[in-house]
This record gives sequence, C-alpha cells and structure tokens, in this order.
Amino acid sequence: MGNKSESYFSKSKAHINFITEYRPTYFNSANDSFDQLATIYCPRFPSLIKSDNTVWHLASVYFNHLLIDQRKSTALLESVASDLIDFLRFLESTELDILYLPPKPEKRVTYQFHTSLLQRIRLGLISPSTARQRMNRVLRFYDFLIAEKIFTLDELKNKPYEKIKTYVSCVSITGDIYKKPVNSSNLKIRHSPIPSYADDIKDGGRLHPLSESEINIFLKYLEEHTSRDFQLICYVALYTGARLQTICTIRIFHIKELITKQKINSADNTYTIKIGGKSLIDTKGGYEQNLKIPAWIVDKLNQYISSESWRKRASQSFYKNQDENYVFLTSHGNPYYTSLKEIEDRNLGLVNKDKKFSVHRGNSARQALSKILNIMHKNKENITPFTIHDLRATFGVNLLLSVSKHINDIDQVLPYIQSRMGHRNIMSTIRYVRYVAFSKINDEVDNKFESILFRYQDQKA
Repeated sequence: MGNKSESYFSKSKAHINFITEYRPTYFNSANDSFDQLATIYCPRFPSLIKSDNTVWHLASVYFNHLLIDQRKSTALLESVASDLIDFLRFLESTELDILYLPPKPEKRVTYQFHTSLLQRIRLGLISPSTARQRMNRVLRFYDFLIAEKIFTLDELKNKPYEKIKTYVSCVSITGDIYKKPVNSSNLKIRHSPIPSYADDIKDGGRLHPLSESEINIFLKYLEEHTSRDFQLICYVALYTGARLQTICTIRIFHIKELITKQKINSADNTYTIKIGGKSLIDTKGGYEQNLKIPAWIVDKLNQYISSESWRKRASQSFYKNQDENYVFLTSHGNPYYTSLKEIEDRNLGLVNKDKKFSVHRGNSARQALSKILNIMHKNKENITPFTIHDLRATFGVNLLLSVSKHINDIDQVLPYIQSRMGHRNIMSTIRYVRYVAFSKINDEVDNKFESILFRYQDQKA
C-alpha cells in the first residue's frame, strides 16, 4: 500500500527517517544547556524528510507532543508518521501549502486531500478504512497546530474543516447497546464495514479456525520442517489461545516460577499464569488476565530453556543468560516480539547496551509460518492458508465445543469462554458461538442437499 501511494505522488520524494534510541532534550536556562528528559524514550522516533532533504518541522513538533505529552507508543508514532507522510507527498505533488485555506471550501487543502483519498479508494490503491484513518489523523494534526497557536489568526481566516457532533452505537462489556456522543467532521470518510460472515470470526481481524484434519496436517509439518522454538510458539497459540505478543514476551522466570511455586490444576492439568498488568508479559491493551497453559507444554518449555540451543541464542541477546530473558529468541538472539519492559530497561540503562536495538513485532514467526505453508502448498495438502492468529481462533472454537458437551446453559458457557480468551467485550465471544452454530447447521444442510442431489442423479441415470 505504501509503494502504491509513493507512485501515486510521483513528484514527491518525501520519506520517513527513524532516529534510534531517541531521548528528547529541553533547554535548561539555569545552566544554559540542553538536558535530556530522563523518563521519555523512543526506540524509533520518526522524522519526515521533505523532497529537498530538509525535516518537516511541523510534524516533528507533533511527534514530540505525542511522545512527551500523551506518552504514545513507538508503534503509534510510526503509524501516525505513515499517514502524515502521505499528506506531505500530497502537498508536494500538488504544490499546495498546509495553510492554503481559501474562502471556497472545496479549494482548501484539506478538502482536496479528502478528494484524493476518495479517488484512490475508487482506484483500489487504498482501503476505505485506511483512508478514513489517514484523514482523521491529518485533522488531528491540524487540531494540534491550531491549539498550540503555531498558526496565526491571519493564517486561519478559514477553517480546515467543520466540526460535527454525532452519535455511534456501542456495545458494553456485558452486551448492552448504548449511544455514545462523538466529535466528527464534514470530511469524515464514510464506508460500510466488511460484512460479518458466519464462516469466519471477527476477533482482532477476520479469523479462520482450522478444522481437525487441517490441525493434524499442520502439526505433522510443524514437527518435520521447523525449529524447536517455533514449534513451541505454535503449541502455546493452539492450546492456550494466547496472542503472539503474549507468547513471545514470556520470560524464563515465569516458567520456573510455575514449576516451583504453583501446583497443577487437577481438573484440567494446567498451570495458571497471570499476563498483562505488572506481569511483564504483554497483552493487547495491557489488560490483565489469567492464562491457562497445559502442564505438558510447560514441561516442554522448561526443557527448551535448559537446552544448549537456548543458551547459544541467549548469549547473543540483550538480557544474556538471565532469568529475565525471553523464552523465545531467534537464532540471532533477537526477541520475536520486543516487550514494553525491554524498552523501559533500555531507557533506564538497567542492562547492557552491547546489543544494537531494533523493535521486533513477530515478523520472524510469521516468516517461519509462511515457509511451512509454502511447503504444504507444494505438496498439495488440503489445507487453507492461515495465520498464527488463526491458531487462537482454533483454540477458541475447540474450547467452546468441549465446554458445550458438558454445559448446556449458554449463560454459563459465555462468561467462561470470555475469560479464557481474554475478551473485553462479550460480543467477541458471541461471534465464536455463532461460528460453531453456523458450522453445525451448514454441515446438516450440506448433507441433506447432497442426498437430494445424488437421488436426483440416480433417477436421471
């Protein structure tokens, strides 16, 4: 998508540079020096570079505001930068100034950018959801510049957009629907959300659970064609429902403490580990929950962290051979997923700085899965392409089917599934129920139709 946008604005050579290990400074008038803000740190701070190779200072001021005042994450800064670089390329290609706001609204730079986004949607160069986000972020950029009085009143004789108050329907954690007032604008890009089908599950993306036969195929290839660490990552995903971010930020001491300080739950032969919150294991949104891990997986993880293979990887890593290190490290000693705690440790200088820092977000795990999918495809295996996140959906469906065999009351089933999956909203859990119900009905209808079809064929013959 980024390359398409660059070619669309071919006149512009604007691009993003990243400042690694960024620590902002402030001018200390008492001693006439620039001092670092000790508590503020960004592993990859974006800087938008214009076609003339100068920095777009307005964007830099805004990024510092997001980092220092709003304490936004590195991931969020990178995402905002990718949207604002598109706006900068638009400005340069159209030779418009950010303050080109003539009396006629349709001529104003923001309205013209809005038109550009709609045109790219029609051409298939950008998705409606991306265009909507991009427009919203450009308007928030203007809001900041206006609020901070970076623009003078003379420069703002006309508004970049009109504010509108509207209401949206929301679903509470318990499933109740209510109306929430929100601020919107006349430049909002409206689009119909992708319809929800019963043959997939909407839970952090459109998920496609694996069937029993697909699971068996996958496990066979997982055993034969992948490294031990990736096998264990997939086992944890498939048998606990944990997200990749959570799996890859588990530390050595977490596994050791499970074995030495906790008894196995006799009811289901699992250990319970706290994730999110202050646990140092990252979760979506940082929310705290309990994760159940089968004892046999904990056993395999314990064997792995005691292996020479893990020690070799740890020797190349940031935390070295310490219990604070990650369970899952790549062959180069990098984490599969950089934790928030590591970013904090680097900022405070609590551990060695020998290892060059870069932020990792699970790409190595996704590449490993891609390789195994390619092998299965070449061997013409009957398996639909899937993602690591689909393993989470597979766990959720299998858990629901298992629980439903013993408990018929949906009011008891739903809270249990919601808790195990870590859903903040009950609607996410209900989607799993709909998926299972649809699958059963669909199989019954297909079987009945098949019998009718074959009966008709026999008569015709």
